[in-house]
Amino acid sequence: MEIRLWSVVAEPVALAAAGRGAEEAGGTGAWFAVGPDAVVVIVAAGVRTAEDLTVPGPLPRLVERRLAQSPQPLILAFARLPEGCLALGAAQVTRLGRRRGALHDLGLCLDAPLPYELLDRVRPTGPPGPQPPIDWVNLLPGDPGTALRQFVDGWYADIPPVAEESIPAATGPEPLRAFQRAAAGRPAVHGRSLQIFGEAVATSEPGTIAFGQDDDGIFTLLTEAAGDDPPVWYHGLSDQPLRERERLNAYLLLATLTHAAIDSSPGGMAFVDRAQVKRIVAPLRRVPLRPARWPCVKSRFYVGPGVVALVGEADGDWYEVYLGARHRSLLRRLRKLGLDWESFDG
Repeated sequence: MEIRLWSVVAEPVALAAAGRGAEEAGGTGAWFAVGPDAVVVIVAAGVRTAEDLTVPGPLPRLVERRLAQSPQPLILAFARLPEGCLALGAAQVTRLGRRRGALHDLGLCLDAPLPYELLDRVRPTGPPGPQPPIDWVNLLPGDPGTALRQFVDGWYADIPPVAEESIPAATGPEPLRAFQRAAAGRPAVHGRSLQIFGEAVATSEPGTIAFGQDDDGIFTLLTEAAGDDPPVWYHGLSDQPLRERERLNAYLLLATLTHAAIDSSPGGMAFVDRAQVKRIVAPLRRVPLRPARWPCVKSRFYVGPGVVALVGEADGDWYEVYLGARHRSLLRRLRKLGLDWESFDG
């Protein structure tokens, strides 16, 4: 049976693509047919990007047994639409998510990425709705602590804040304590690629504390245990502790923006040239702080309502760009720029 890529067929036809004598089974939000020719997967949701799908589980045992065979079977992916099943094409397994020994979810990568017009059919995106203002930029460089609080309250507006009287007292200099108050009840504020600890820890260097690290464990963030606004160092990023350009108060805002740009989904990452950088940041506003030293030697930030961009100088001609957004449609204009994305789910 031949089913053309991106054609719409009835569900029985899609399931029959597994071959004669196929066994059918349902999962949570997905249907499968396991046969001699292929494993057919039909998802009602779970299309993340033009290439990546997440199939929710728990998955039927017969699917798990078939995927465990070597060589791995051909996998044909479909998306369920009101008018039928859209053939997405062949796919490869990228993740087998297990929980308590059972296959809980399945990650797939399509052999041929979906065109944007089809992606919008299987992953509908509505209007973004109101986005937080960026008035906090006007407070910089003079009051980064208040700017941090306003950014967090806007970016994480869907997570209610914790009453300050119920927040445990934190230790360390005041900018670090203010960060912990802003992040209380919002664990995502602490970051993933660049993590700010929930509580600073002592170090072997007298008078210093460690308050964060990168997710690979390459460096630790250090500052002085006392002082109104002490300096910040990276320990492990170079032979000697490397001092950051901004002090702790402003650096904590930069770290929070780093998390929003790198770890957010929807978002994207690309290597671009100077002309492409200008087009990316054209509608955005530059954050008037000195560039951070990580993830690039000079990492600058640009923001718009619901959007954060990190632009890092890799060398004289190329830049690393990370973008995070609060709503997928806010990244739609970037589709038209012809960027060679390393990752993108806008």
